[in-house]
Amino acid sequence: MSLVWLERPGLEGLAPELVARAAGVELDRGGLLEAAVVSGPQAAAPPGLKGRLLGKPVVWLDLALEVGGGDDALRLARAALAVARAAGRAALGTLPPVYAPQPAQNVLVAGAGLAALSAAQEEAALGHPVLLATPFDAAHVPGQDDDPQEVSLLAARLPAQVELAPGTELTELTGAAGGFRARLAGPQGAGWQSFGAVVLAPPGQWASSCEAPGLDPALTQPVWQLRVQEVSGPPDGWLYAAVLAGTARPLTADSFARALRAALALAERPRVQVVLLYSEARVASDHGERLFRQCRQAGVLATRVAPGGLAVREGGRELAWPDPLLGQEMELAPDLIITADQARAARPAFLDNRLLWPSWESLVPDNPRFSGGRSSRTGLYILGALRGTAPGAARRVEAADAAAEMHERLAGKLVPMPVVRDKICARCLTCVRTCPHGVPRHVVDSIHCAPAGCLACGVCAAECPAQAIAPPGWSNPEMFAGLQRALALAAEPRLVLFACQNSALAAAGELSAGGHAWPAGLVINPVVCAGRVGEHLIMKALELGARAVLVAGCHEGNCRSVTGNLRSRLRAGQCSRTLGRLGLAPESVQFLHLASNQPRVLAQAVAQMAARALEG
Repeated sequence: MSLVWLERPGLEGLAPELVARAAGVELDRGGLLEAAVVSGPQAAAPPGLKGRLLGKPVVWLDLALEVGGGDDALRLARAALAVARAAGRAALGTLPPVYAPQPAQNVLVAGAGLAALSAAQEEAALGHPVLLATPFDAAHVPGQDDDPQEVSLLAARLPAQVELAPGTELTELTGAAGGFRARLAGPQGAGWQSFGAVVLAPPGQWASSCEAPGLDPALTQPVWQLRVQEVSGPPDGWLYAAVLAGTARPLTADSFARALRAALALAERPRVQVVLLYSEARVASDHGERLFRQCRQAGVLATRVAPGGLAVREGGRELAWPDPLLGQEMELAPDLIITADQARAARPAFLDNRLLWPSWESLVPDNPRFSGGRSSRTGLYILGALRGTAPGAARRVEAADAAAEMHERLAGKLVPMPVVRDKICARCLTCVRTCPHGVPRHVVDSIHCAPAGCLACGVCAAECPAQAIAPPGWSNPEMFAGLQRALALAAEPRLVLFACQNSALAAAGELSAGGHAWPAGLVINPVVCAGRVGEHLIMKALELGARAVLVAGCHEGNCRSVTGNLRSRLRAGQCSRTLGRLGLAPESVQFLHLASNQPRVLAQAVAQMAARALEG
């Protein structure tokens, strides 16, 4: 096992020879490498080094992140811990299978109108053969909410790589990126075909959201009819405007953003006071949070009501809702009522099959990590009216984003494929049920994985009772080996931080770059997603000598793997309760919700964990 040293910011003052010796590995001198730990990320490695490491077990470290600040002795000890942990993983010699990029993988676009045509055009321009399955007789037929002229022009310009299948419906769909199976029914009959990626963009219509029955039509108008310049308060008073933004049920992020823009525009009019009523603030659209803050700063009174909790009285001229903070009912008699609007389309019936598909909220979560048409099923993109995206330019932008992400997944990089050990697999289908991206599926009597779908979140590995499946590099034997070598070197109190790379790891990096001194015995163990951290891993860390374990993952609603953070929080809680039943310290295992811009919260949590461990 060799340490390949790359000079990186944050590693100044560290002697590579001393780090290698303390970690129990050899320092690379340019000779033959069997397995290696590299002190920097792969992107920073020169081409010659990448060539030497090709086909070798290797772990790429962001060593500066795990070292942090402090005196020379502390930094050396922390560097040795990080290298030892990585060496434990690399020493197992795992060379997992990978999905090789296939630039010409075919793509299915099922739908019609601007969103479907834009997606087909963008994907064909990236070199993918596209099958456009439209329910209409021709490609130029628009959805009810599309501009017919714009759709007709786009249909006339479709490239030759787009094959049109008129009068064809997508009736069944299984799989994930690189391995979709779709059943198409058309004039020539029905049959199954294979695709690398799938786009759902059925035609839709523009409709006002159902807020509350009985609103006075003389006071009410939808957002799209609002003429802000004609609105102003009386010279001797105020005009009260109520913007209803999903009071019966939450709006999509796109529709909520349009309601916010209307509220902000009204608030800027003279002598107009705006009250924004909503059941959930969906701010996952571009600049959604900033738009919400701007409304508050402009004087908009933002009030959250329970879904369906808005009452309409006095012939539709008075609104009432319970305020949980004040413990009383609030009333408003507005002069103007603005209702939100959103695009809608019928969901394909196959998505209602709960054996094959998650709920709609899990498939298309209100999460900024799933913008640009992405869904939690890797390789499936949901666009246009079905997603609630406004007609026009927004749909073209969404289609372009989806095509770029799809092309990157199918043709731009090597993608790890989960490894299933068939001899110990119990065929319990736990991985099929729990994978948030739909990668494993049961075929005949074994588990098959979609070749380009895995994001290495590790939820399957954390949940598998037989420990038979894992994304490459994240199996339990590899993780255990890394923890064993690192904890054997760690000073007391020995601590373990499992840090999600999308949140906690970035926060830790900011702390280390600022010179933060971590506890000498803290082992920082990066994971792709907190969902990788299950009971096996937590209890093994304690068995190997850790006095305390902290799992840090994304906030609720922000996990790239939808519920990976919630699963990990559940498992951490189960471990804590188990320790309590055994008469041990239940506070030894904790979970922390964290954002990447909360480094101080992470530093405080680690300091408290270290203090508790010392007291114990």
